Amino acid sequence: MRKKQHRISYIRKPFARKSLISFPFSMAALICGLVSLGISAHMQGQGEVNVAAWGLSSIIFAVISLCYSVTALLEKEMNYLLAKISLGISGGLLVFWTCLVLVGLIG
Repeated sequence: MRKKQHRISYIRKPFARKSLISFPFSMAALICGLVSLGISAHMQGQGEVNVAAWGLSSIIFAVISLCYSVTALLEKEMNYLLAKISLGISGGLLVFWTCLVLVGLIG
């Protein structure tokens, strides 16, 4: 029987350039979303216009992050870790905000 050879690559691939832009945008979207939810919970659901502004900012940052994450995944021979993390965060936030808006409009 042959032994399996495990190859270890010592060459570090740099992060995708677009992922270095996408990750801060996804963090900003997450922070804006948490601030919006925190203010809304503190006001017991009777939030003012600033709650909507924080939420809209979160949505806009998440869309920008999603676009940059997808383009970062198209770069060749790069490290995609930050792009995948920001894609998950921004995608999750967009699903959350879409559901929240639909519940608000329908319910």
